[in-house]
Amino acid sequence: MDQSWANVVAGNKLAMKGMNLQYIAPTVQNGEKIAKLEIEDVELETEKWSSAIVLYVIGETPTIGAMDRFLTSVGKFSVKPQIFYHNEGYFVIRFTNLEERDQVLYSGPHTINNKPMIMKVWSDDFNVHDEVLKSIPLWVRFPNLPINCWGMKALCKIGSTLGNPIYADECTTCSVRISYARMLIEMDITKPLPRYVKLQDHKGSLIQQEVTYDWEPKYCTKCLKIGHDCAEIKTVQLQRVVQQRKIIKNKQVWLRTDRQHDNVKKAEVQQEAAVINQ
Repeated sequence: MDQSWANVVAGNKLAMKGMNLQYIAPTVQNGEKIAKLEIEDVELETEKWSSAIVLYVIGETPTIGAMDRFLTSVGKFSVKPQIFYHNEGYFVIRFTNLEERDQVLYSGPHTINNKPMIMKVWSDDFNVHDEVLKSIPLWVRFPNLPINCWGMKALCKIGSTLGNPIYADECTTCSVRISYARMLIEMDITKPLPRYVKLQDHKGSLIQQEVTYDWEPKYCTKCLKIGHDCAEIKTVQLQRVVQQRKIIKNKQVWLRTDRQHDNVKKAEVQQEAAVINQ
């Protein structure tokens, strides 16, 4: 008797741990089959991952155990966060709620084994190459920013000249530290980081505001990767070669001098032996 595969799987104890699926006819456009997804097809999973962050360590692939220890060191959680590793070299960490997510997300910058760590909110259009490696959140400082510019709207406008402002730290929000304002801003790192921004105050005066960064990532325009710069590496290598040549040249000069010195000492010893023998 013929049985469909669906009937074979039905009632199987091992299969019950998974998910039963069914055929849904695809949409056909220009002779191609397309799986057309509606909002209701993905909204439950989108909600499920809404309290997750994407975490990437530049030049390092930590173990899940290392990630677990890192999370323990930076926050207290009602339920232990779930850690998922992707073969592209990044982690997705899902928290129980947004508050516990944010206490980790806004606690940086951090490093693991002296390697910088990138953290950002997971989104439904997340792509590791387009987002983590090109557009990342950076902690930005605005030294001596006039304290009447520390309101939320003013900070949003100032931060938006650099990228997408995400968060102002507690010291900035509460004006505890007035030497500089500090914001987390998502920025395009494929371009040189700006050193200043221009502000126009309510009186119409232009102000050139200095900008500094807690950490400045390197981006290689040749490899299209974060963490190094091939042009800079090549320059350093050339400098090392030149330095090594100088060292070798100096050693050759000293070797000749040493040989001459040894010959002189040898002649002196022979002369002293001749005198003694006389």
